[in-house]
Amino acid sequence: MFILLVFNILGFMLAAETFAAVGAVSTATGGSGRGAVEPVDGILLNPATISDLPSQNFSYNYSENHWALTVTDNGEDVYLPAAFKFVKTKNSLLDSQQLGLSLASRRWKKIAFGGTASMIEYTNYLSNTAEQKLRQTTLDLAATYSLAQNLGLGLVANKVSSSPVDLADNLMLISPIQKTTAVGLSYTYQNFARLRFDIESAPENKTDKLVYMLGLENYLNDWVVFRLGYQNNNVVSKNYFSSGLGFAGPQFGLHYAYISNTADKSEDQHLFDLAVPF
Repeated sequence: MFILLVFNILGFMLAAETFAAVGAVSTATGGSGRGAVEPVDGILLNPATISDLPSQNFSYNYSENHWALTVTDNGEDVYLPAAFKFVKTKNSLLDSQQLGLSLASRRWKKIAFGGTASMIEYTNYLSNTAEQKLRQTTLDLAATYSLAQNLGLGLVANKVSSSPVDLADNLMLISPIQKTTAVGLSYTYQNFARLRFDIESAPENKTDKLVYMLGLENYLNDWVVFRLGYQNNNVVSKNYFSSGLGFAGPQFGLHYAYISNTADKSEDQHLFDLAVPF
């Protein structure tokens, strides 16, 4: 019992240890973006946005303990917009690798639907042996709704279905995919600025403690974007501030983000994204 209690305490501390980074673009805007059409890391937040992406795109997202590779295809000859992703996250107690396939419907009037089927491999360092590898399949569902040409709404339900896996609840909290529901709003003002605001539930879809994410993108010109963000994470009782700069050229894009918890500088992170349309 004592050992189990210690493991649960360690699991909670590590789940609350750092900002759940996805990519530099979303991180620079406080983790928001479920209602925004963003080819760089948007499909990692909401697969339904694939239906609005221009043609094909390749993205690579990197931070110290997390990296992701995505390829999307929304060409004219594609029956269903699709994306492939590989995400790897490291943690002192649990590593995970996610291989996922996302599909989205063509936009029907103002609505588009999407989903991601994933296979996740966990490496558990808390098992009785040196390490333990476990596998799990999951399903995420999502939708977007175009309220106006410059106003979009996104809804995402993560892990609505999953296969059973012999992994302690405290370790599931550390995993990169939690059972949560989130809604996001995106508003673009005259191709000059974009406001992003997301709300996400606590793990297991609890609503007693919510996560609020706010981001602002300022388009300095056709290619350069400046970003600011803030996240009020009531699940772990922490506040994060973020900023970033992006170059979105016609041949490739480079994006940088810095996230900071002013109360604990050990959580500061630097993130980099590379995006190549083709």
